[in-house]
Parts: sequence; C-alpha cells; structure tokens
Amino acid sequence: MVVMTRCLFFALMVTGLGLVLRMSLAPLPVDGAFRDVLRSYGASVSNTAETSSP
Repeated sequence: MVVMTRCLFFALMVTGLGLVLRMSLAPLPVDGAFRDVLRSYGASVSNTAETSSP
C-alpha cells in the first residue's frame, strides 16, 4: 500500500512539473536547418500542423 501511494504521488508530481514547464516556457522557433531536414524526410514543414484544426 505504501509503495502504491508513493508511486501515485511521484506520478502526480511529475505530471504537475510537466504542466508547469509547458506553460512557463515558450516553444522555440524552428530554424532553417531543421526545416531542411524535415523537407528531406518529406514531412510537412509547418510548425502549426500539430495545433491547427483539421
């Protein structure tokens, strides 16, 4: 029971830290070299593809 409680507490702590970091740090802009790599793999180069509505 103690181990399960500790694991749950650790999971909640890590989740909270992840949310705080995500909200406090701005995303980095994509530079030209990274765009070239994406193009070479045939990927979409838009940096808003993940957050755009379909």
